[in-house]
Amino acid sequence: MICLSCGHNNIKGADRCDECMTCCVSLMCRAPRSSKGLARSVMEDNLNRLEQEFLGVTQNTPVREVVKEMKEARLGCALVLDGGKLVGIFTERYPLNKLTGKTASPQDTAAKNLMSENPEMLREIDSVATASNKMLPGRYRHIPVKKAEGSYSVTSIKHVLKYIAKEEWLAVKWASIRVRTFSPASHLSRR
Repeated sequence: MICLSCGHNNIKGADRCDECMTCCVSLMCRAPRSSKGLARSVMEDNLNRLEQEFLGVTQNTPVREVVKEMKEARLGCALVLDGGKLVGIFTERYPLNKLTGKTASPQDTAAKNLMSENPEMLREIDSVATASNKMLPGRYRHIPVKKAEGSYSVTSIKHVLKYIAKEEWLAVKWASIRVRTFSPASHLSRR
């Protein structure tokens, strides 16, 4: 069964797509893809259209240094790499949850001790819909993207929302809506 969201060929009768985790049951009842506008763009545009960021650290980088680099770069996560291979992701929540309180780890602990190992990953050819369908059910704010040449970047739910908000279909849609303004003077003169 072909997923209408990402095009992946799934086993017949699957409840969810193995690739993008979209519910296949709801897709069977949905209308076919739109050929224009927001629906087409989200379903067909790949992740190259989204803003992406990158900060890479090694497994042995001290958490204090990772947090400092993330703060300087104004990023919410860092990818943990070992010999150019992605082994984990470290987000801004880890220091808040694991470096405070009674059971706090020392700040000199290595990133590998606080990272999420083997994170879900997307490919740059995946659609914006695939990114949303992996991030939302998994409650991920950041997700690594593997590029064709083998390097990595990160996209976030913030990037998905910015992409949707700035696309031209919104400009076209809003240009066609008549805006009615309220003027107190015109309101009083009608009485």
